[in-house]
Amino acid sequence: MRHATRASTTSRTARLACATLAACVGTAPSAADDAFESWCFGGGAIADGSTTTWTVVVPPPVDPRTIESVRVRIEVAHPWTGDLAFILAHPSGAEVLLVDRPGVPSVGYPGPWGCGGRDIDAVFDGASTQPAESTCLFGVVPALQGPLRPTAPLSLLAGRAPQGVWSLRIVDAVAGDAGTLVAACIELETAPDCNANGVPDATDLANGTSVDANGDGVPDECSCLADLDHDGFVGGSDLAIVLGSWGDCADCGADLTGDDRVAGDDLAIVLSSWGACGPA
Repeated sequence: MRHATRASTTSRTARLACATLAACVGTAPSAADDAFESWCFGGGAIADGSTTTWTVVVPPPVDPRTIESVRVRIEVAHPWTGDLAFILAHPSGAEVLLVDRPGVPSVGYPGPWGCGGRDIDAVFDGASTQPAESTCLFGVVPALQGPLRPTAPLSLLAGRAPQGVWSLRIVDAVAGDAGTLVAACIELETAPDCNANGVPDATDLANGTSVDANGDGVPDECSCLADLDHDGFVGGSDLAIVLGSWGDCADCGADLTGDDRVAGDDLAIVLSSWGACGPA
């Protein structure tokens, strides 16, 4: 199943906010949860007693961004959920175990086979207090449902770039019960990261790693503040502009610190930025 298609193997619904994944299919994007964007894997048969892998490509954002948080929505039809394990892999190769055969060791069932309930319609979310590993609503369908805390923290993916090939592996550890991945989506909350250091720009500014002398909300190393002639290079012509505007100078470009005066602090910004200017 797919949401609005961007490419033959990739589908995306921005700002996904549906009670279930199935309810989202074929619907317009919702603005009710605008902190996240959703990228969806295709569905299909889960190899019985084996491992099946799905992938989705998240394209590069227009401007560099870093992941702040991740959620994973999964809907599976399977008669014995205790057979299944789910592993999410970031394009870098970093992996997060979402759940590993819920109910194993046994939670009220004879033998070592885990949760005997059927089907999954869940959101794996680090903010949830309900552990996926020990959840099994036997006699209720789906047996795993709602927000669940993954076995390994999804916060392991924070600080990484969102773009690239993501994969979801489903391991069916016991043959004899076939199932289907109905739908699955990764939901990414990202933040601007203009210097690509894996830290949101707002955090860099708050902790003093970066400086925002002109108060535009962008670290100065990204906005190339001192490039007054906009040639991509801080050099003699920029220095001449500062020296030529020396003194009181309200609303002029050479006032890099925004204090209505061109002085030594503005000159220092030009000299410290000397050379090619802007993020690498």
